Amino acid sequence: MLNWKFLLALILASLAGTGCSVVGVKVKNPLTARAEVRRVAAGMSESEAIRLVEQAAKASVSDEAKLSLWLKVAELTQKAPEGSSDHKVNQLATAEIVKVMKQGQFAPVRLADGYTLSLVENGKNTLDPRTADELLLAESIRIRGLRTRTVQEGAGLSYVVRFAPKSPALKGQPGIPPRAGICEPVTAVVHFEGKNRRLAFYRTLKSDEAFVGGRKVKLAADFSAPLAYMISKGENRLLSLRAMFRTDANMHYSGLYQFSTYDPTKIPVVFVHGLMSRPETWTPAVNALLADKRIRERYQFWFFMYPTGLSVWASVAKLRSEIDRFRTTLNASHQNRNFDHMVLAGHSMGGLISGLQIRTGGKLLWRQFLTTPPQELKISQKLKEHIIRIVEFSPRPEIARVVFFATPHRGSDLAVNPIANFASRLIRLPLKFLRTDMRDMQEFLHEDVRELFLAPVNSLVFLRSHSPLLTAILKLPMRPHVPFHSIIGDRRRGDTPHSSDGIVPYWSSHLEGAASEKIVPSGHGTNENPEGIEEFHRILRLHLACY
Repeated sequence: MLNWKFLLALILASLAGTGCSVVGVKVKNPLTARAEVRRVAAGMSESEAIRLVEQAAKASVSDEAKLSLWLKVAELTQKAPEGSSDHKVNQLATAEIVKVMKQGQFAPVRLADGYTLSLVENGKNTLDPRTADELLLAESIRIRGLRTRTVQEGAGLSYVVRFAPKSPALKGQPGIPPRAGICEPVTAVVHFEGKNRRLAFYRTLKSDEAFVGGRKVKLAADFSAPLAYMISKGENRLLSLRAMFRTDANMHYSGLYQFSTYDPTKIPVVFVHGLMSRPETWTPAVNALLADKRIRERYQFWFFMYPTGLSVWASVAKLRSEIDRFRTTLNASHQNRNFDHMVLAGHSMGGLISGLQIRTGGKLLWRQFLTTPPQELKISQKLKEHIIRIVEFSPRPEIARVVFFATPHRGSDLAVNPIANFASRLIRLPLKFLRTDMRDMQEFLHEDVRELFLAPVNSLVFLRSHSPLLTAILKLPMRPHVPFHSIIGDRRRGDTPHSSDGIVPYWSSHLEGAASEKIVPSGHGTNENPEGIEEFHRILRLHLACY
């Protein structure tokens, strides 16, 4: 008997190539004040700020006296130039002030010198940290697997706030990732106003500028830390293989989710992953895009998660219903124009799911397979409803642009090899009624497509090279005036149109009518390739110029 682990390895070797990166996260303990003082002060000339820092670091000083000293240090160094030693000292002082305030649950503190320290609770673009479930120093989050860490120098100190899935602060948010919740970057800044000292946490995804000391300054920020920490807390990294073969047991994770809380002033970008992949595959792209201030100010990122063993038709229908759900929650009155400028970005099979969101189904689709309208089929009501939901669709009005990454519009030869055929029969789908009721449909199907509906109706069958299912999609008209773009890999061969990314050949990924087509030196993971990401960046910039 063939060992199942060996068999799984064969299947993986046959189908792998999505290029899904793995981002690792480890939270380290921040250095103690005394150790940090030694590090910061090394090689520095003696200053009043350093003297106070060393005094504040002594264990014999009371918490209240220590807090007063840290505040004096923060005030002395508030206007220090970025990158200077005094600027580092200011960040150290801020960290110690936050630590003391956090221990007291951010309650106002009356200091011995008559000064008070309180929290800015409802300021412009600020966050009350008491509403969050976690507050972590951004520098305490070590990240593995990203080419670069997206940070910027500036005033204040970078933190990450995390809201658990059931946090009251997330009430009304339609797409809270399971287990992970939502993480956002914030920057702590101490303000000095007469005898009042006020601690503010600025939401840097809303604005990375603030008035500090009477002048408008750029805030320090770490945009990679919350992204990586959120992924580390989530479920998605476990889903790629498990959810393909055990689709029936993983449907509850299927849905549209947010990377941050909804912002009506920003255009949604929806990422759709591919076969045997997961939302994490988009991490390098999101991380790189967040380095652009204009992108941060105008876009918000969502992702569609689904078990990839499901048939493409069913996944398309699920995404449509999820967009409907988001609209009902966030824009039922259709007054927010940003919602209707949505961009879809789909990788591999995710590109097929994305493309069908701007095509027209109905008669143009079912006539290619059926001799009788779905409404008139003599089959069970449950199967009839399922078929109608899949074949009757119109272009989504919200979607204004689609970007295809390594998308197999005409299939792939890898989906027809013996191992892939065997793997397709291992996939367990949730729709058990299809196993018996599909036989009732045979008499209504065109003879040349009957075997497609006798085989397992899942994603691997769908992706077979020159599949009639894919041919049928290409015959469906796209919504006019919705531009689409192709980003294609050629494994550095440079012999397009005869090249391939190793999974999808150029003849399959090329699509006539594209607003642009970019060939990048990449394997199948064009959405993680630096040149592929840069092209996507260009497209998003172009999209902004249209509105």
